[in-house]
Amino acid sequence: MKIAFILPDLRAGGAEKVCINLATDWIDKGHSVTFVLMNRRGEYLKGISKKIKISSLKKKKLRQIFFPLLSFLYNKKPDIILAQMWPLTSITVLAWLASFKIGKLFLVDHVHLTSSVEREIFFPKKIFKLILKITYLFANKIIVVSNGVKKDLVQISEKLEAKIKVIYNPLIKKKKIKLKNISSLKKKIWGKDTKYGILNIGSLKTQKDHFNLIEAFSLLKFRKNCKLLIIGDGPLKNKLKKYVKSKNLDKDIIFIKFEPNLQKYYETADLFVSSSKWEGFSNVIAESLSYGLSVVSTNCKSGPSEILKKGKYGDLVPIENPKKLALAISKSLQKKYDKNLLIKRSEDFSVSKISKKYLKLIYNEK
Repeated sequence: MKIAFILPDLRAGGAEKVCINLATDWIDKGHSVTFVLMNRRGEYLKGISKKIKISSLKKKKLRQIFFPLLSFLYNKKPDIILAQMWPLTSITVLAWLASFKIGKLFLVDHVHLTSSVEREIFFPKKIFKLILKITYLFANKIIVVSNGVKKDLVQISEKLEAKIKVIYNPLIKKKKIKLKNISSLKKKIWGKDTKYGILNIGSLKTQKDHFNLIEAFSLLKFRKNCKLLIIGDGPLKNKLKKYVKSKNLDKDIIFIKFEPNLQKYYETADLFVSSSKWEGFSNVIAESLSYGLSVVSTNCKSGPSEILKKGKYGDLVPIENPKKLALAISKSLQKKYDKNLLIKRSEDFSVSKISKKYLKLIYNEK
């Protein structure tokens, strides 16, 4: 099949990683895959398979992509179209209808949309719901990354329920190398006087609520024995650094620029903490489990509770509550989970399993 992923770009993000994983697996199965990007940019461009084709629409604004996208559909005639992330999903529906429905169209939502629109995109809620109700009904299927995301869409329009299929995100396909002298490596990364290494990975934006995480870290009773590494980039980076400095924590909280291979951080950390206000799935939680790394997460809408099975595989705390987050971090550092149990849970999100679910849905949709 000729499969087209429609994406804004390939900057570091969960949705982009999911697409790369699936595309790599499908290329191995003999399919042709093209990434159709608004702009050819992003950290992931360097690392993806050369067999994945890149088609850039060369547009910066969403309102400019309708005709270039329509042209792509007419000229390339993909069999399968996987449009990612609203409002790009709705625009793709319009271009697809204008092309007289070339190929099968699948819309994929990676976040709790209502939360994202209200608290990050700041798009008028009534207009958003109207656009979604009209456009989403035309798609062959709507794929969502958690039951929480499905529930959110169904609350917007019950008519969508029959079209929605929940498929969890696949774990990042990575080559694990055996790291030598973990003890020495840990001292190098976290510092020789650090007893507990706490890890966070995520874009530095409102959704991830790093201010909550920093506040929680400041409340830890044994903070002097801890170090927090925050890996990622984003619009709030400077504000977060200033906030850390105002609390005199700049020696204990370190910001690190995102890099594709994070194995050394996962393997030397003692705990992974997610402080998000909302999620769709949370790839980094699933990836932490694959390393046997204990997890503490906010019980946000949606994803973490499903991955951690309501607390069976990690501790869950209310959002925007630094005191409870600090308490959970303290308890988890002293308790820790069975590594083998966590790794086994992560296998439920393997690329092979998730890829089969996507292909089964694609093949069965007429």
